Amino acid sequence: MATIIINEKTKIGKSILEMLKVLSKADDKGSIRFLDETEYLLSTKANRDRLMHGVSQVKKGEKGKTIDTSELWK
Repeated sequence: MATIIINEKTKIGKSILEMLKVLSKADDKGSIRFLDETEYLLSTKANRDRLMHGVSQVKKGEKGKTIDTSELWK
């Protein structure tokens, strides 16, 4: 699976999305699937568990883990 980000607010982005929608309707093997961001983030058990843990922390008023953003690209 590959994730491609397309800016649907641009003319070329709109054209590409329309083309992909037409292709996905003709595809009977499920090669092209559209997921919104929430569906994507919840699509794996590990992601879903992590996100739901974070939501429960916020609801309880707990402070989440603070990370240095420079650590993300190491």
